[in-house]
Amino acid sequence: MKTLNNIEDFLTHPEFVRWVKQPDKELDSYWDQWRKANPEQLPNMRLAREMLLRTSFKPPLSPTGLKQEVLQEVLRQRKKKGNRPIADEKEEKKPGFRYFWNGLGQMNRVAAILLLTLVMAGLFEPIINLKVNSLAKEELEEASTVLKCTGPGEKLQLTLGDGTKIWLNSSSQVEFPRKFSNVERSIHLIGEAYFEVKRDSLRPFKVNTDGLTTTVLGTSFNINTKAPGKIKVSLVSGKVEVSSSKTQTPLLPGEMLDYDGSNGTHTIQVFDPAKVLAWKEGILQFHKATLPQVKASLEEWYGANIKLQNANGVAWEFSGTYPQQTLEEVLESMSYIKGFDYRIKGKEAIIKF
Repeated sequence: MKTLNNIEDFLTHPEFVRWVKQPDKELDSYWDQWRKANPEQLPNMRLAREMLLRTSFKPPLSPTGLKQEVLQEVLRQRKKKGNRPIADEKEEKKPGFRYFWNGLGQMNRVAAILLLTLVMAGLFEPIINLKVNSLAKEELEEASTVLKCTGPGEKLQLTLGDGTKIWLNSSSQVEFPRKFSNVERSIHLIGEAYFEVKRDSLRPFKVNTDGLTTTVLGTSFNINTKAPGKIKVSLVSGKVEVSSSKTQTPLLPGEMLDYDGSNGTHTIQVFDPAKVLAWKEGILQFHKATLPQVKASLEEWYGANIKLQNANGVAWEFSGTYPQQTLEEVLESMSYIKGFDYRIKGKEAIIKF
């Protein structure tokens, strides 16, 4: 690969343009490694990427490689300025293209290269759709946020502007900007959610919870903050880093970080995806649950009000799995096992021992 030293080099590199406009796993991997090996070029890389994203055109196919080489030759000639032979006085006094080009500022040269690239590729129509007052508009979009909430008995699936998918469990909320910044993608979560993050090696995805920040580039994981003072981050695929004010902890697939906010400590353990993600698949599960825990889970899962009668002294360690079942079906099954009567009326259920 040719040396990439400035914005101009990025804009005239066919594979970089193709990665920005039509990314795939192979290109993602390559440019991610290049970015890590050349951190000093990250500002130029980001600016070039943003300029290409602001234009509506398809990256040139291989036959246009010659056109890219012509543009790069123009740039190389500029660098040879100190080595060119002395021309006759008449020729030196004549202001040519080289004199004009070197007289432009860097940003003007970048704009000229981008425009020339599009013209030479035969794509000059209404393709440079730079938005009117785009900077002010983007700042406004980034400043405004969207809040999505679920109540008891509700679940929600949504797709963010970058392609990231979120499954929001009941009694949860997620807040995110209408448009992510060019530096990072940051959201806030209360409750529980499962994420499938769209990979973007230049913009890490951050999930902020109470006292913890989970940072990823592209992966799938579950975060549960429902228990007061407790946060569980379960990594399904990829890699994440969970950070607090005291520590930074990487996770590998199959690992769950269990964080205790009361003392700022955490443990890492292996988890069963079938159990952790059961809620996402519509499966209600209990594992050695007490009666109050069963009651709370039923109320949240079905959005119902559960009343207990004659329950003093009743001790439960209840386990069971209920895939895609109604409240009546669940209570009917439980009543056979635990020996109680029940009655359902609308959103209210009475369990009598």
